Amino acid sequence: MQQRRRLRSLFGATVVAFVLMNSAATGAAAAPADSQVETLQWVSIEQYSSAAGIPEEEVAAMPDMKLPDKFRVRADDGSVSRVLSSEEFGGDYAVESLPDLDPGGGNDGNWWSVVWGGRDWNGTYVPLRLGNADLGYRHYNVRHNLTSIDPFKAALKAHGPNAQSNYTALLVDSNLGVRETVVFGVQMATRTSDGRYVSPDGAYIGVITGYCKGKSKCPNAVNRVRVS
Repeated sequence: MQQRRRLRSLFGATVVAFVLMNSAATGAAAAPADSQVETLQWVSIEQYSSAAGIPEEEVAAMPDMKLPDKFRVRADDGSVSRVLSSEEFGGDYAVESLPDLDPGGGNDGNWWSVVWGGRDWNGTYVPLRLGNADLGYRHYNVRHNLTSIDPFKAALKAHGPNAQSNYTALLVDSNLGVRETVVFGVQMATRTSDGRYVSPDGAYIGVITGYCKGKSKCPNAVNRVRVS
């Protein structure tokens, strides 16, 4: 009951429960097709740890489950959209088209231009810069098929990065099954460790790279699920 309350707190009232048991395993009649559709959502490791009652280091070591064939995703306004299938994504690993970004509010696209910046739960401002081949959004977007900034927004719901200087977002279903783990390596200093880059705005360098754990490219679902 306590975990159920934590789940409701984490996902809100619009959770659509996924039926884990099937008729072959239970002998029961098959559930309606729509009841076997999962609602996916982004959370940070810290949020997951609190909801599931599992230490953060154990959450970080958990293996990912296979993405479901059908799932619901959240629209930009936070509402739950229609059911989507993996076919609608053109295959799990087809490179998504890049969003129409306006780095720097109409200014030129220097590496230090901020695509999006937010504060973690310690109040620390962490920018995602446009970057180049070495760091930032341009460093990882096509290479790892990670074009959405929503995973980064979710990852910042934590009291700072971990000991490896990573913020992590989890794509989870309504039963707290981890479907994808997205890691963002950050430089919490105004210059990179090799001294090649110094932020001209006085803020931290921020995101160096982003990727799906254990994969060279993220499945397209990570670019379609919005932070509610």
